[in-house]
Amino acid sequence: MIRAALHLAARGLPVFPCWPRDKLPATTHGCLDATIDASQIREWWRREPRYNIAVATGPASGIFVVDVDGLDAEAELKKLEAQYRALPNSVEVITPRPGRHIYFKWPDRSVRNSTGKIAPGVDTRGDGGYILVPPSVHPSGRKYVWSVDSASAFADAPDWLLDKVATPKNCDAAPPLEWRELVCNGVEEGRRNNSIARLAGMLLRRRLDPLVALEFLTSWNATHCRPPLDGAEVASIVDSVAARELKRRGLA
Repeated sequence: MIRAALHLAARGLPVFPCWPRDKLPATTHGCLDATIDASQIREWWRREPRYNIAVATGPASGIFVVDVDGLDAEAELKKLEAQYRALPNSVEVITPRPGRHIYFKWPDRSVRNSTGKIAPGVDTRGDGGYILVPPSVHPSGRKYVWSVDSASAFADAPDWLLDKVATPKNCDAAPPLEWRELVCNGVEEGRRNNSIARLAGMLLRRRLDPLVALEFLTSWNATHCRPPLDGAEVASIVDSVAARELKRRGLA
């Protein structure tokens, strides 16, 4: 498990542990504890090598996931694809139900967790959510596996899908309480990297200049991270998120 967790983190996907053969987080704050910090990841899985692996969805990871929960849900999704157009080939996981998780790039609008908004049995995991990833073990004892027939990169979700689950582009909703708590209260060791990545993603999605974002996060790190990260590490995190944001906009 630890090798898979480290591999995902190296690709910029924040991970955290769930209890063995369970979907329940094994950390105090659940997906808020997700990180790409290799030292923290090693500490978690050395403590319990059988922990399942969860990836936090949303801006920090740059993905959201469509959860097709069973054969009936698959049939409902096929109806929508016939009505609009087929979903693009993307990264997929085969789930034990059986079902599948379809991974998409984070769009230029906000995607929340939802149940049945796309179709009965077809859910989403977005900002503030998480998903179990291979080789995690389902409570049934069966493993999650990467689909060998899927793409090797995350695809852009089609507009018809986003129209069902995403906040309208021009909707400037008030920031959730979670953001306020993060900015005001700060974070302890083990959550610093992921928190800076999430804040960078939020700022850069709103077209803030990357240098301005770096200045803000450097100051926030100094006053709200306990203990503060090295300045070069903060810059590296912001650079990584900025590069992903420019690629999402088609500018890199």
